[in-house]
Amino acid sequence: MRSTRLVLAMLLVVVAVAMTGTAWARKDDSRQGQMSPGQAEAAARRQTGGGRVLSVKPSDGGYQVKVLTPSGEVKYVFVSGR
Repeated sequence: MRSTRLVLAMLLVVVAVAMTGTAWARKDDSRQGQMSPGQAEAAARRQTGGGRVLSVKPSDGGYQVKVLTPSGEVKYVFVSGR
C-alpha cells in the first residue's frame, strides 16, 4: 500500500514537470517571429543607409525608430515587429 502511494506521488510529480515544460515551450514559440528593439534598430539603420539611432519606441505592433542619417537629416522609420 505504501509503495503504491509513493509510485502515484512520483507519477504526479512527473506529470506536473512535463506540463510545466510544455507551457514554457509554448511561451517560447509564441515569441518567435517577433522583433526585438535591437533588431529594429539594425533594420532602421539599413533602411536609412546608416546613421545614428536616436530612439526606439514600441508602436502598433512594431517600432518607431528615430535616426540621424549620415547627411544630417532626422528620419522616423517604422519597422514592423514581425
